[in-house]
Amino acid sequence: MFASWDRQPKELFASGGSHEKIVRKRKGLNVKTKDEYIIGVDTGGTFTDCVVLDSKGNITFGKAETTPEVLEDGVIEAIEDAAKGLGLNIEQLLSQTQVVNQGTTIGTNILINRNGAKAGLITTKGFEDTIYIQRAIGRVDGLSPEEIRHAGTCRKPVPLVPKELIFGVTERIDCFGNIVIPLNLKEVEEAVDKLKTAGVEAIGVSLLWGFSNPVHEQEIKKIIEKKFPGIYCQLASNVAPTIREYGRTNTVVIDTYVGPPMIKWYKNLKKKLQKKGYKHDLLTMQVWGGVMPSESMIPMGTINSGPAGGVIGSRLMASYLGIENVVTTDVGGTSFDVSIVAEGRPIEAREPPIMRYRVSIPMIEITSIGAGGGSIAWVDPAGSFKVGPMSAGSFPGPVCYRKGGNNPTVADADLVLGYLNPDYFLGGRLKLDKDTAIKAIKNLGEKMGWGVTETAAAIFDIQNEHMSDLLRLVITRRGYDPREFAVFAFGGGGGIHAIFYSVPLGVKSVYMFPTSSVFSAFGIATSDIQRIFRSSVYVRMPGDSQAIAKLLSSTYQGLERGASDEMERIGLKKEDVMLSRDIGIKFGRQVNMESIKMPVKDYAAEDIKDMQQRFVEHYTKIYGEGAAFVAAGMEIMTQSVTATIKSSVAAPISKTLRSADSSKALKGKRPVYFKKNGDYMSTKIYDFMSLQPGNTIDGPAIVEATTTTFVIPPSQSGMINKYGQFVIEVI
Repeated sequence: MFASWDRQPKELFASGGSHEKIVRKRKGLNVKTKDEYIIGVDTGGTFTDCVVLDSKGNITFGKAETTPEVLEDGVIEAIEDAAKGLGLNIEQLLSQTQVVNQGTTIGTNILINRNGAKAGLITTKGFEDTIYIQRAIGRVDGLSPEEIRHAGTCRKPVPLVPKELIFGVTERIDCFGNIVIPLNLKEVEEAVDKLKTAGVEAIGVSLLWGFSNPVHEQEIKKIIEKKFPGIYCQLASNVAPTIREYGRTNTVVIDTYVGPPMIKWYKNLKKKLQKKGYKHDLLTMQVWGGVMPSESMIPMGTINSGPAGGVIGSRLMASYLGIENVVTTDVGGTSFDVSIVAEGRPIEAREPPIMRYRVSIPMIEITSIGAGGGSIAWVDPAGSFKVGPMSAGSFPGPVCYRKGGNNPTVADADLVLGYLNPDYFLGGRLKLDKDTAIKAIKNLGEKMGWGVTETAAAIFDIQNEHMSDLLRLVITRRGYDPREFAVFAFGGGGGIHAIFYSVPLGVKSVYMFPTSSVFSAFGIATSDIQRIFRSSVYVRMPGDSQAIAKLLSSTYQGLERGASDEMERIGLKKEDVMLSRDIGIKFGRQVNMESIKMPVKDYAAEDIKDMQQRFVEHYTKIYGEGAAFVAAGMEIMTQSVTATIKSSVAAPISKTLRSADSSKALKGKRPVYFKKNGDYMSTKIYDFMSLQPGNTIDGPAIVEATTTTFVIPPSQSGMINKYGQFVIEVI
């Protein structure tokens, strides 16, 4: 996508290699000449993806199987794979690398397997059961509408800290930050002693109003560090300094639960990288869309950081393409992940659930359903035909993988319908068994009285409807119009399904990427160093505009001082840090707030009036004319300062558009099923690596890249743009 490379399919995979490798020979570059590289790594459940960017805008990919027992080995193998594509060994590559950004699913896996640290919790006396009461929504929180329909059988998620390891201490600070009841130090010491005796490996502290004045939480931490040196300790006022104690307490609990194993893993990875020649900090991807030095990361901020990389990569590419509104779609083997970039900014989730635990941390909103290439087709006891959410996963996988899978999946249907080439899956590295897929789909279809083609088409259509429904939900629940959006499709299956789940929404265009299978790693590589600092100073409006201006000026200045000091403390230069401000506001009698930008300045009364007007305009733009409940007044809920050090990633390479003629890339033809025609059609097959910017392809057609496939149905046409992406302007 960013590269200038010789398009020679024979170079895409090294002979005899067990891992997928995309090798690109870069024109006019002596690989022995020192260059500065940026590396992004996404450690997933099945594969570890690596993207290497150089200072000229070229990109090289590497891929290795994830090594669950020793995850850092998979990272090293993926970087080695990319180094070969550059004609280097790993030591040469890492010695010339200025930064390594790492995203991982390790935190998610810890929560799934419940094998995190033994954690304890200290809270305000009387609030020990906060994570058990779960704000009365725990029984259905984080469940799908289908699951909620069976609410009678739903159960609350089991909290990560057992009751015997939760201790309440006497203290009280009010909502204005005033100390009402001093902290009982003796009770704190007794609680720490009991937790130490119990053998905890981490302690979280979350007091009722600790975010309004963290002095008591800080005193507790000093006692913990004195009596229990070396233990991992996290304060809610550090990771979630916002109102609502349930989400805030969950945040600190999850952080302490995943913190020790996460920190250990990053230390081991950094040591291995340094042994291989890397000289700088290892940066970790955070779920709000930036990276931080591993020594200063917020461990729970790494959870779901891989998918966040895909959103950040989409934002970057959208900025170069001049597109303000994008819906990002990641079609993987198990899930379908959707997010929004609106007006150039990723949408932030509102107190999102992580594994059914509601948290209060800045997080890119990513909505997922069980709809991927491995989604299983089945017939329920009532005789209804279903697709997903169960998945065959990577093992045994779809039937056509020949790894022992017996249940037909979406990938099997894609193969039977002709979208996938059985001899060119992953560039030919994996041969697909079409006959076995046909047999499995035939057996399923017999339960419905359908033939093979009818059954495969039903699987394909139902899957696309699931995806289209999710897109519609994600876009419209935020008040946006799908017709104002472009769809970015990535993940291995994105190019096959994108046009089918996008057209029903009336979107403007669909962008598909040859780098689909490593797109999250690309986004991680391009991420800025970033940390968000928050406070919750409540202000009711209308009021004294001058007094509000003074209060907000003081609040933001305090946040900015803390942000600058923190960035300097972790070894970054203050002069490199860019600061921006956001404010969270809601109308009276409403629950959810919206955020708008604030200028970086000392505020006057007129700035407060301007802020209120901009909020009404923002609200009206999203929710429609007349939706703003101005008569109820407004309430300022949160203040945020984002500290950013911009990435030094080079601009993408733009090529001159050539003729529309794509005939040189034609590989041949094969029968492909299209619903509009109601049958198989003789369809042209194109080699993506042989296409040039400007080339146009009319449907029906299939474009085959090494790690993905693009489908163009009848009546649609696509073009290779100046950045090497395949674009369909939806008709």
